[in-house]
Amino acid sequence: MDMIERLDLLEPNDYSPEQKLRWLRSLDGKIYREVIKTHEDVWQPFPEEYTSGEETLLVGEPYGEDLYYYYLQAMVAAENGETQRYNKRMTLFNSAWQGWVNWYNRSHRPHGQGGFRF
Repeated sequence: MDMIERLDLLEPNDYSPEQKLRWLRSLDGKIYREVIKTHEDVWQPFPEEYTSGEETLLVGEPYGEDLYYYYLQAMVAAENGETQRYNKRMTLFNSAWQGWVNWYNRSHRPHGQGGFRF
């Protein structure tokens, strides 16, 4: 709920907390499928759904705060039909995404990267 409260404080909107949780779950699904699951050390199962707002998001500090915040801002702008605002937020999100992905790839071994076998 911290991320949702931050969004609502800094960018008031009419979307329900449940909708924002669905957006966050959707992003975490992408993170899990496209990045975490492609590496050997998958450290936790992916939750079925986010309902309480007490769930722990997959990306922690220092990357998570910007990643999730810019994503929520972009989703609000998209739903409001604010194309220019959406594009700006997605640019910020993509930069945060790439920073986290680069760190994750440096810090975790991808599947099939164990060396040579004879």
